[in-house]
Amino acid sequence: MSEDKEPKETAADITPPTGGSSWCKRPKADEIPCPAMLAFYNNGLMNPDEDGNVTTAELDEVLESIGVSAFVRNMLVRSTDDTDGIRDCKFNLFGLRNSSLDHTGSTGILDPKVDPKKLESWLLNFGENGRMYVEHFAAAANEGEKHDPGIKGTLVQTLDFAALLELFGRVDESGKRYLTDEDVRGMWIDGKFPEGWQPRPNGEVGAGDLALGVADMVLKRVKDAIGL
Repeated sequence: MSEDKEPKETAADITPPTGGSSWCKRPKADEIPCPAMLAFYNNGLMNPDEDGNVTTAELDEVLESIGVSAFVRNMLVRSTDDTDGIRDCKFNLFGLRNSSLDHTGSTGILDPKVDPKKLESWLLNFGENGRMYVEHFAAAANEGEKHDPGIKGTLVQTLDFAALLELFGRVDESGKRYLTDEDVRGMWIDGKFPEGWQPRPNGEVGAGDLALGVADMVLKRVKDAIGL
């Protein structure tokens, strides 16, 4: 009689870590250009196979565990599935660099190797008093567009920054979201969640939240571009 196998643990079974408490730098982490994906990986929420492949179902579970609604998850999962040009319900976590989702605002600005100085000049230089609000990310996005024009520098970069602020941003006394300089360094370089970060309640981050964040980012980018 064969022995019963223990059920495989999935992202849905894991309580998302807070403040990087479950963090460790894992093999090939420097090959992941997306700060969020890097944090999911280094915190053990995303576990690729030996070839680096992750199923879209696993990504969906991870996003669900941090409060992303079904509609938004479907949109994000579909766009990630398309990164290799093949709709096959999986993607390669270590093959995202130079894919349709990679752009200058992601960890890719550190190519060809991790260089914190580039992060300072390309991103943190646009912040103020140790914080980065939507207007600061908008200014950084406009600068990044000069080096990465087209859809990546406009639409993809705007969506990326807006989503990162919505999912991982702190909330100040006025209800505005921001990331500290240390939050940015931790996520972009090391894949650490911001200190004290807590996942949002189940399904709280909906299409409306993301749409408002994107609209605000677009407005701030336009104002920055014309000098307002």
